[in-house]
Amino acid sequence: MSVVKSWSEPALLMSAAHCASIVRREARNFYYGLRLAPEPRRSALYAVYAWMRKADDLVDDGGADRIEQVAAFRAKTVRAFAGDLPDRDPMWPALVRSIRDHALELADFDGMLDGQLLDADHRPCREWAEVRHFCDLVAGTVGRTCTRIFGASDPEAMRLSTDRGIAFQLTNILRDLREDHGMGRCYLPVDELSRAGLDLPRLLAWTDAPRCESFMRSQVERCVAHYRSSAPLDGMIDGACRPTLWAMTAIYGGIARRIRDRPHSVVEVRVALPAPAKLLVALRARLGWHGASFVP
Repeated sequence: MSVVKSWSEPALLMSAAHCASIVRREARNFYYGLRLAPEPRRSALYAVYAWMRKADDLVDDGGADRIEQVAAFRAKTVRAFAGDLPDRDPMWPALVRSIRDHALELADFDGMLDGQLLDADHRPCREWAEVRHFCDLVAGTVGRTCTRIFGASDPEAMRLSTDRGIAFQLTNILRDLREDHGMGRCYLPVDELSRAGLDLPRLLAWTDAPRCESFMRSQVERCVAHYRSSAPLDGMIDGACRPTLWAMTAIYGGIARRIRDRPHSVVEVRVALPAPAKLLVALRARLGWHGASFVP
């Protein structure tokens, strides 16, 4: 079914509202930043998030045939990039418009799906290169897609947005150590743990505090280095979108800062910014009370 033939403003408005409802319900940290984006870019971001949520649910809940389900979803996404509505899911009209209006890249959506499948078939990352590859698939791809919607698409902006996405994902990895271990997963480089005389259970037990703290500080410093290296990105995107990027970075970077200040906290609680702090970030971003870029 060609989107050209079926395109209608009511259908687009319904699709955009559907995607927005998914973001409000599921996005948590991202919602505080995404809602600051001007229209129509805000709806484009919501549509991409709705697609990512669908992909994530297919992998998490698809059961034994999840590979086949992801393959079918990948084929539908290819059709969306060709300008078609693959089925009656209300997500598609908004996504197809976003693809068209912002010249989004199919390769990044393919990469996101590859990352989801890699995560579902999780194996410990032996070295940093494997961790970085995983982070690029699940987060660098998102960074590049959002940056295109923010109005930048040159190679340098793509490189910087990859670093920003990796910074976000490394923050998630450090924050979720206990939760991931409970699911039999470890995203820290095994060789670096070994050189530090640790494995994940010993790190989480924190029985050798100096050794554990030194290792965690090295990991969070790598994370902060990606925030630092990607700082010029904020000045390359459309000015109206800078509050959105700043707010998202301030929230994730704020978590990284808390871990840097108290490395032991990752084995005690799930480190997070409280809701009032997120609202303050959103307020500062909306009013322009912030610097050029947030670095933890």
